[in-house]
Amino acid sequence: MKELKLFAYLAETLGDTITLQLPPTFDKEQILQVAAAAYPLMKAEIMTCNVAVDQEFAAITDTFVREEVGEIALIPPVSGG
Repeated sequence: MKELKLFAYLAETLGDTITLQLPPTFDKEQILQVAAAAYPLMKAEIMTCNVAVDQEFAAITDTFVREEVGEIALIPPVSGG
């Protein structure tokens, strides 16, 4: 099990953190897919999020080992004005 930090409207809707069962190794897409499967009503919003692992944005090609990861965050898109 791994705890994910949430921000913006995800945190307002689901709380500051969620706990998910991630595989032993995973990538950005798998994090989003597992989160979307756990919260299907928020799937569209989750799938547009950026993912930060240990306070660095995850690239689509990055692979992570669950036991080596300290923090995962889902960061919804933001707009400025």
